[in-house]
Order: sequence, then structure tokens, then C-alpha cells
Amino acid sequence: MTVRRAAKLAAPVLALALAAAACGGGGDSGNDETLADIPASDINATDRADLKEGGTFHWGINEFPTQYQRFHTQGNLGNVERIASAVLPRAHYYDDAGDPHPDENYVKKSEISDDGKTLTFELNPDATWSNGEPITWEDYAAQAETIGGHRKNAAKFKIGDATGYDRIEKTEKGKDKFEVVFTFSTPFGEWPRLFDNLYPKEYMEDPKKFNEAYEHDFPVTAGPFGDVEFDKTKETVTVNKDEDWWGEPAMLDSIVFHHYANDALGGVMDNGEIDGFYLGYDAAAYDRLKDKDGIRITHAIDNAYRHLTMNGGKGRILEDTKVRNAIVHGIDRAQMAKATLDGVEWTTDPTANRLIRSTQTGFQDNSEGYGEYDPEKAAELLDEAGWTQDADGETRTKDGEKLELHWVIPSGLQNTADEAEIAKGQLQEIGIKVDVDTVPNNAFFEDYIVPGNYDATTFVYSSINPYAGYSQENFAGPVGKDDEGNVNWGNNLHFFTTDEIRDSFEKMTQETDPEKYTELANKIDRMLWEQSMAVPLFQRPGTYAVKEDIANWGANGLGSIHYEDIGFVK
Repeated sequence: MTVRRAAKLAAPVLALALAAAACGGGGDSGNDETLADIPASDINATDRADLKEGGTFHWGINEFPTQYQRFHTQGNLGNVERIASAVLPRAHYYDDAGDPHPDENYVKKSEISDDGKTLTFELNPDATWSNGEPITWEDYAAQAETIGGHRKNAAKFKIGDATGYDRIEKTEKGKDKFEVVFTFSTPFGEWPRLFDNLYPKEYMEDPKKFNEAYEHDFPVTAGPFGDVEFDKTKETVTVNKDEDWWGEPAMLDSIVFHHYANDALGGVMDNGEIDGFYLGYDAAAYDRLKDKDGIRITHAIDNAYRHLTMNGGKGRILEDTKVRNAIVHGIDRAQMAKATLDGVEWTTDPTANRLIRSTQTGFQDNSEGYGEYDPEKAAELLDEAGWTQDADGETRTKDGEKLELHWVIPSGLQNTADEAEIAKGQLQEIGIKVDVDTVPNNAFFEDYIVPGNYDATTFVYSSINPYAGYSQENFAGPVGKDDEGNVNWGNNLHFFTTDEIRDSFEKMTQETDPEKYTELANKIDRMLWEQSMAVPLFQRPGTYAVKEDIANWGANGLGSIHYEDIGFVK
């Protein structure tokens, strides 16, 4: 792969950096480990020659998604990505350092011009869709046109994020159908993250097929696994070894993704019903499994962070920035992190950067003045915003309206409930009432968060690549209007942004100098603190429970999963 500096600048990894001091109170933890002590990955890396052929890996997940078109607004879920990546093409993968490489099963070579405006992919002519059609430049062209919003009927496609694709002004056939040439209107320094999954042109050209064909279905695949089976009763998704796969054959016969409630996963792992799952910060599951024979708990930095998100959309009770700032000052994030992480023996430093992980150079705390626990300052901000309190303990009011938040949480996750209760108690002290609404796990995103039917919540933003600009979809926008003329915020679940944030993301993703790129990333993180958007609670632990004989699976950190290499040790 010919990669100029722009392709690597977003993912340089030096020695792990010690995070800045935690903001706010919270007390000391018994765990003296720092973020600097934690490795970048933990997957029991094993050579394929040392693995058995065959077998089924039972993978526990905490939801049963409906939409598997990843570029659809409802398809922007981590579990959708995990399943889709087993059966669909990707242009590049990432190593442990976060550096990109062409996935030669699909792209033999990728090259960017010196001016950053012409990108050429040399495709693998052996690559075919499961319907027998070759994967050609036309598939890439169709995806670039649709996701970039370049079609005349663009409003009919429910696109979640157009970043990068919107800069592709032209896609052309190269020397033959297995070479594709993209022309950018402005450089996109993060171009290796484009086409992280590729869908067939047929399902990119037709809005009905785009919006509906991947609902509990993968009509066409092209990966080491395929023949996807959905069992809506058992809530499982099975991907089977593709015997027509042209690359290194999958070591496993199949992978079954089992949906269980968050608080049930530890029990089904203990009973031997699944082989691995993301344990995270489930203290009960950790206590149950940490000393169990045949099971290990991975320990690595995860490419994700947990956060408090508030709906600041037009007309919402949290539209005023001062009110959102006040809520952040009214919540002790360090106490919240300690309550969650102590139970899994993980460092409780709440420091997190939305755009840069602690394993990457440039990681720093940008929260000063906005992230501290300071109830007095919170009260002052609320007074300035016109939300007054007649007496201690009473709910603040403004023009006859009470300052009352609809705080939505998914069922079956005790840590999320604990976070809500901590926030409820602390916000009550500054005159904000919190109504906690526990909703079915599968409805949490689909019916509440994505449509904006909430005021506040906590969840995780995870990334499948090391680029800071991947978060643009969460903080910029809008991405146009829907076919009814309503503003479409895509994957920005805050339902607002600023011109400065939007323009800074655009500038950063064009930057080719690593130091300037990192500087811009930290400036954006600072802007997000100022707006109280996705307020970090802590960098998520890379704690997976996995059977000891499972190899090449677990805490990947910045690296990509190679599904064909997952297997059982001989």
C-alpha cells in the first residue's frame, strides 16, 4: 500500500501516556493502576497453524438489532458492525498501533496522490459477491454516490453519516473494472476509513432496498462467513463459513451471536452457553467469572468511552448551553466512575478524550472549567439561565415550567441504573428533578435515543478505527432533510452543533501534518466540553470474558478483528 503521511497521522501510537489528573471529587480507589499501565490489546494472539479446524464460537451480545445496513441511521450500532464485518468486504484493516493496511482479500493496493485529491484502489479480481457477481469499481461508485448524498433522490435514503463520501465528487473506472479512481473536492486525510464495509451496488442504488433489505437480513455477502441466519424467537444471528471464500479459509464452521440482557450474560457464560462476551464493568459477572477455571478476563484499553449525553435540540428543555454546563458541574463524574469501575478492579480515573485514546499520542484532558464537580457554580449558571429556586430542595422553574429531565436507560444493566440514580440524587441538590425511565433494551436506541425521545442518558461511543474524525458523525451535521422536509441530524444524537465544531472537523480531516491534526483534535474536544456534548465519564475498559482455548478474539483496542483467524487452540 502506498500511504503518504496523511493516512497514518491519525493513528500514531507511542508509549502509553499517563492521563491527566481526574476532575472533580470522588475519593481514592484501591486500584493504583494508571491508564499508562494497561496494554493496547489482549486477544490471545495465536498462529493459525496452532488452531483446530472447525467448531462454533458462541458470542454473547447485549442487543438484537433490526437494521444491518450500517450506513442507515438505525444501523449505527456496535453489534451491527461486529456482525456485518464477518460477512461484508472492507477496504482496509488496522493493526494494534492503529496503522491502516489494505485488506488484500478485497483491495490489493491503495494509493493517494500528493495533493490528496485522487485515490486509486486496485481491486482483487478474485473477490465475488455471494450471488456470483464480481466486486468491481461499480460497487464502490454506487456507495460513494449514495452515502455522499450525491443522488437526485438523496432524501429518500436514510443516511446516518456522509463524512468523507460527501467529498468524493467523481468516481471512475480505472484501467479495467477492477480499478477504481476517486476524485475528492477537498482532501480527506482519513481516507483509509472509507468503505469499512462495502454493500452491493443493487442495494445502494435503490432507496427502498437501502432502507429495508437489510432488516434482519443479509441478502448478499462477501466474507469469510456468509449464509446469515436470523432466529427472531431465540434472538440469535448465525454466520456460517463460506466455502466459496477466496482468502484464507475461516478456522471456525460458524459464529453464533446470542442476544441476552446485559445482566444475564455473566450467568450464561458461567453455564457454558456462550464462549465469550464483552464483560465491561459488570461487577457481578466479574466476581462470578474472574477465578473460574477455563475462563480468562482480558485486560486492555478499549477503543471507546462512556459518556453522559443530553438532547439539546431546538425547543428542548436542555437547548440552553448554560443549563447543560450546569448539569455537568452538578454531577460528580469521578464518583460515578468509581461506583462503576471499582467492581471490576479497573482504574477509576474518569479522564477521557472523545477523539484520542490513551494509547495514542496527544491524549490529554481538555475539561478544565467545564468538567469539575462544582454544585455552587452549577446553581449560579442555572440562575443566570432564568431557572430559579424559591427554597432549597424545590425543583427550579422558569416561566411556570419545571426543570424536569426525562432520563432514559435500557433495562438489564445495573451500572446504567446506578449512574442514573447517582445523577438523580446530585441534581436534586441543585434543583433539577430527574425522572428515570427504564425501557426495553432493544427499544433503547431505536425508539428513544435515535428519534430524540429523551433529555439525558448514558451509553458508550465506540470506534472501529483509530481516526478522530470518525466521531464527526456524532457531533456535526445535519446531513440534510428527510423526504418530509424535516432536518435530519443523522448520527448526531444531541440534535445540535455549532459552526465552529462543524468547520473544525472539516479542517482536521483535511490536515496532513500529524502534530497539527492532533492539535485540532484536542481543540475540538475542548469545544465539545464547552457545549457539554457526550460528556466523558471514563474510557471504557477492554474487559472481555472468554474461554481460555479461544484465540484471536477479545480486546482488540485499535486493531481490527480478523474473523477468519478466530478459532480454538489445538
